[in-house]
Amino acid sequence: MKIIEQFTEGKAGPGDLNDDFIAVSENFIAVIDGATSRAGHTLDGLPNGQFASRTIANALENLDRDISARGAVDRLTEILLTEAERVAASEKKQFREIWDFPAAALLVYSVARREIWRVADSSFVVDGRGHFTTFPQERTWCELRRAYLCAEIARGKSEKELQENDPTWELLTPLISECKVFANYEGPYGYGVINGTKVPDVHVEVYPAGHANEIIFASDGYPEVEPTLAETERYLNSVLRDDPLMYKIHPQVKGVKKGHVSFDDRSYIRFRPK
Repeated sequence: MKIIEQFTEGKAGPGDLNDDFIAVSENFIAVIDGATSRAGHTLDGLPNGQFASRTIANALENLDRDISARGAVDRLTEILLTEAERVAASEKKQFREIWDFPAAALLVYSVARREIWRVADSSFVVDGRGHFTTFPQERTWCELRRAYLCAEIARGKSEKELQENDPTWELLTPLISECKVFANYEGPYGYGVINGTKVPDVHVEVYPAGHANEIIFASDGYPEVEPTLAETERYLNSVLRDDPLMYKIHPQVKGVKKGHVSFDDRSYIRFRPK
């Protein structure tokens, strides 16, 4: 394999507070996007999303090189659950529900199998062809947030006022928390995530990539994935400049908070598998 370029940064800018993680080893390349805890939960001194992404990255490095996607997802799920419960017990913390556990989206390239595995909503591009996905309920939340912000603007508030004090965080947090019941659910609104519960087969995506000359992995902190990192960053910066509230061009569940450089953590890696 040849890594052409890679980059990861937290939404607050350079530093340690980044729930994303890029893992590169002899057998696997992965982008792991830890889920931000809106309640601010931590384990082992780390935000839950960061704990999840680091735990999964460490576990991935030790998997058998020829493990299947199903086997890998099950093993990573088991390790995250075990580690989260161990640390929580040592810190005398309890999880009220399984969806309070640390969780992460997973995107992996297996060198031995020449396959791409995806659980959740990170993006990948194979030889110029994009593979993007979103959760149905997230599109609903984004539209609800957009409507609410538009209503506030219609009442006379400015975009700058709303960015400095975004009322939609309190509006959406209870809804998002309730809808986490759909994590690893096979019915309507179900979605996959590594969170300590079994990921159903329907949410473990496997793409043959033996033919691939070039692959790009990106977390959902990039609204569009371009052929190079520079182009991808340039597009993101144009969106952030024109729509820092993130409700018009690429509606999101949150905008750019005061003092932050983007609306979400972001990761990008471009590589040649052979």
